[in-house]
Amino acid sequence: MSWGGAVAAMVSSIKNNTLAKRTKVFDKEHKAGFGSAPTHDKKVSKEELDTIKSEIKTRASQRKRQQFIALFLSLIITLILVLILANSALDFLSKY
Repeated sequence: MSWGGAVAAMVSSIKNNTLAKRTKVFDKEHKAGFGSAPTHDKKVSKEELDTIKSEIKTRASQRKRQQFIALFLSLIITLILVLILANSALDFLSKY
């Protein structure tokens, strides 16, 4: 009776497939769970819109600058660690 596990797996996969068909998340009418933030239809003047855009651009440039600095520092630290490990490996190998 070696087919019992295969049959049980088949039956459970069929059950899971029918369950998934019944409870599709994307077919539901109310999709509040997946990042659907409430939208606000607010009228904004041209000047306010320009200030908002400039604030977003400055924040994005600051974030890019911070990411560049973090990348640069991590590369420097990695390079220093590699050099230290290579130096210690050469010292160890020079003994033999």
